[in-house]
Amino acid sequence: MDAIDRYKFEENGSEIRFMPNYSYLRTLVWWLALGIVALVAILFYYRGQWSGGHLGITLIPWGAYMAYFLYDLLFKVPATYIFDKSERCIYKKLYWSKKIMTFDEMTYFIRDDRGGAYYAIGKKRNQFVKNYKISNYFTDSKASRKREEEYLEKIFHPILRTIGNTANP
Repeated sequence: MDAIDRYKFEENGSEIRFMPNYSYLRTLVWWLALGIVALVAILFYYRGQWSGGHLGITLIPWGAYMAYFLYDLLFKVPATYIFDKSERCIYKKLYWSKKIMTFDEMTYFIRDDRGGAYYAIGKKRNQFVKNYKISNYFTDSKASRKREEEYLEKIFHPILRTIGNTANP
């Protein structure tokens, strides 16, 4: 899977759209399927013991597990960033569009977090207070460095050209 597919990157004459967390969709669906199989196994194991507290205690961690993955599936994966060339604005679209900043306000930086780094954007004055993750995590492994180079070439540099920043990151 190349970077265009991994980020569901679309560029037309008037805007750039991409989904930074789109590559996690397949993994999340598999984990959710595993959660459903686990529920069936739990219910099969506790069949006939519906009144005991053991079933409830077992379902609490299962419910937290499923809530975590459903949250990611419903609120993180579908987040789309739109760089509108005509209005010179950046929008974040989840289920409705929200203007997050203009091209002139945007700055980008690399954040180190949890043993990896990712690219983020934010407003120049408060980029460390409120920022938006626009890439997957990259580590020092050979495969990850290759994915990062592909991300820079096919996703990040077209974004920089769109906003008018021709500096080499």
